[in-house]
Amino acid sequence: MRERHTVNGSVGMMSAGRRGSSGHHPMVVFVVGVGFLVLFTVGFMTQIQTNEAFVQQSGSIAVYKPNWAILMQLPNLVMGNLSAGEAASTIFGYGIELIYLGFIVGYGLLEDAVSASGQVMARIFVTGAWGIVIFNLWTDYTYGTFGGGFWGHVGFAAATSFIVGFFGTIGVYLVRAAWRRA
Repeated sequence: MRERHTVNGSVGMMSAGRRGSSGHHPMVVFVVGVGFLVLFTVGFMTQIQTNEAFVQQSGSIAVYKPNWAILMQLPNLVMGNLSAGEAASTIFGYGIELIYLGFIVGYGLLEDAVSASGQVMARIFVTGAWGIVIFNLWTDYTYGTFGGGFWGHVGFAAATSFIVGFFGTIGVYLVRAAWRRA
């Protein structure tokens, strides 16, 4: 084992077979990090749309044409600029996505936060949250597709969940690493 320095400057241990630094110019690392963040954002918006499609029963979404207006839904909700149906689907879509992102940021943190209300509430939350994550996969499968048929739906659900699950944290990590190395 050898020592390595992490992005935040702390020292950690790493096996001798892995490199702690890519050796690439910081701008390359930054551009790749931004690429991860862009794909994360598109996947995030797509998952919100698939959840909203369930509420509105609107059918498959247009994956190949990202709807950037999704990012304005929360400000419009707060300002009261949405119809009742749009507000309900916005709360539903963003609520489900927030639980999913909470799992990514820190499942243990969510459990700790809810356990302050007692063990019964923590168990209810954990059960419900896992149900929501599974539901999120199901809406991706049902309302989004890469192509036709079963495998197109499975591929879309798996890829989108993977992108939203990991690309945000990878992108932030790479951008921070590039910034510190510049």
